[in-house]
Amino acid sequence: LQFALNLEYLEAEFYSIATTGKYISDLGIGTSGSGSSGPTTGGKKVTFTNTLYANYVAYEIGEDERAHVTLLRSALSSAGATPIAKPEINLNALGIGFSDENSFFTLARVFEDIGVTAYAGAAQLPTFSSSPYIGTAARILSAEAEHVAAIRLIVRNFQLTTSQLDGVDIIPPPSGRNYFSLNNEGLCELRSPGQVLYLAYGGNANATSGGFFPNGVNGNLHTSSSRPA
Repeated sequence: LQFALNLEYLEAEFYSIATTGKYISDLGIGTSGSGSSGPTTGGKKVTFTNTLYANYVAYEIGEDERAHVTLLRSALSSAGATPIAKPEINLNALGIGFSDENSFFTLARVFEDIGVTAYAGAAQLPTFSSSPYIGTAARILSAEAEHVAAIRLIVRNFQLTTSQLDGVDIIPPPSGRNYFSLNNEGLCELRSPGQVLYLAYGGNANATSGGFFPNGVNGNLHTSSSRPA
């Protein structure tokens, strides 16, 4: 849950600044806790059209991601654990996402596809399979899957070019063929925490910081692994 909270902080900040022009702390979302804290930098409010209800999709996902932060922080507190603090976040790490709605949805596709594989990958861990919070995590996974399905359809209809992140990334049309990020078994792919951090740290293996997290993430899972084949 602590590892997931790092990612939810990132997603919540991304959607919040793009849709409201404010960071999550400005919107009353808690960010204090254990570990090193830091500011969120980069990003700005994006001008959305109502084409394909893109504006409504972006705003609703922002509400969901802020709710996920609050939910995870509450679950950790209820379990007697101090939630991790929001680490320093650089939303401009990839240089895209805020110049217009096309850039925004290109980056949103990346975040949501990674989120789905991260939750699915965590569910495979022996220490998590017996967790009392597996049901809550499954519900968040379902939410992320709904988000990415909507975003991938927007990517297709806006004719946005997307690039493959790693060997398990299933890119949507027009660059790819799959409307849904599912393999030939009809299942989402999996990424371990280390593989997720490989992408979050800007494609750096065996790293403890970089990319969207200049000083790394908080919690026990903080080192990237190699690029998924």
